[in-house]
Amino acid sequence: MPLSRLLRKSALRLAVSVLILAALQTLHAQVSLPLTLGCVWPFETTPDTLNVMYPDSNAIYWTTPFITLPGSKLQIEGDFFPARFLSINTYNTLGASITSTYDVKFPLDSGSQNPYTTPSATGGSFHLTIEPQPANGGTPPDGVVYGPPINQNGFSQGYVVLRSYIHTEKNVKPSELPKITVSLNGFKLATLSPCKTLSPSIRLLLFNALVRYWDGNYNVPGATDPTDQPMFRPPSSDQANGAFPNDYNKYIVTGINYQKGQLVVIRGKAPKVPPLNDNGYPTLGSEDLRYWSLCNYDHVFPFPVVKDGGCAADDQTAIDKLGYYTYVVAAKADTPKRKDPDVTPISWGVTAVSKALIFRNMLPVNGFSQTAQVANQQCQSGDVSADAKCTAGVMLEYYPRSVYCSKSVYEQGGWEACFKQQ
Repeated sequence: MPLSRLLRKSALRLAVSVLILAALQTLHAQVSLPLTLGCVWPFETTPDTLNVMYPDSNAIYWTTPFITLPGSKLQIEGDFFPARFLSINTYNTLGASITSTYDVKFPLDSGSQNPYTTPSATGGSFHLTIEPQPANGGTPPDGVVYGPPINQNGFSQGYVVLRSYIHTEKNVKPSELPKITVSLNGFKLATLSPCKTLSPSIRLLLFNALVRYWDGNYNVPGATDPTDQPMFRPPSSDQANGAFPNDYNKYIVTGINYQKGQLVVIRGKAPKVPPLNDNGYPTLGSEDLRYWSLCNYDHVFPFPVVKDGGCAADDQTAIDKLGYYTYVVAAKADTPKRKDPDVTPISWGVTAVSKALIFRNMLPVNGFSQTAQVANQQCQSGDVSADAKCTAGVMLEYYPRSVYCSKSVYEQGGWEACFKQQ
């Protein structure tokens, strides 16, 4: 390994270690054993607060770093709040997923109803317990999610993330987030409330991303395709293991490069998503997926999403009478004057760097197989063209066909003209 790379890795590891140790030294002794902070969910992560590692503009998640010891438990106790999707996921120090569960599977408090499974419910309370993962792994018992296993030094450091997609409330107040009760060998140590404000040590998450990047544990999807046209396909298996992944999302990706006067047109059939009922929760049962989106990212570290129109969720996407979406990705100077109510614009952003377009699929229902999930299982040869062809064969009409198109051609004939020129 080159000396410069070794030094960078060592410096980053040292910086992260110092930050964690400094946090531990400032806290009350009882609380500092299992948790590194005196309150919970200190990091509200959105593209506005931490625009790194390919975030979806329509997701919000709250992160709590913690330390576990043999016999320690973290009891999460909270209320549902209206959103399309909620999940709780644990991660190790590098941000690799350990275990997760999501809204319909949250264990309920006595007398509560789950608004994700009972449409008439207006809310409810849930609880989950985090325990260190046993050395032999295995499936957690009901009501338990595993944190990282105890390491050779007799403890482990990890993260728990509460993730939400598409709030039906504009803002979630810190007081609405769950509390966490800390216990050790059956003795309650403390019940910690949500932090009232974000901690300035949010840099710790960025350091985590840097460590993964320099360690070679985070490879970026969406490298420039060696083809004449953009071609969506799964990221390679090692690229899919990014920092703090959402266990319920899979995606397909293509790289694009700016050419003056050129735009990218993307079209496919729109999967059905659940409608919202009167209480702000989704009515499940008739959907294909829980959620999907198309987002555009700068293909340079730390891989931010393009702001101001670079990401469109399913409910922000125009659907035509045939049930198809059409996106046009264009730089400001190349944005067509032609207006089509069935076309959704996506901002190109800075033209000096390559881009990665990511199409997400979340939680397909049983029986719906034309998904990024199936493509990720079946289309991983490592050959871009072969994997794109395989993905198109899996997703069929739901595959996002894409093409470069000149602004003049689009102006004259719309998206149809762009695909006819292929």
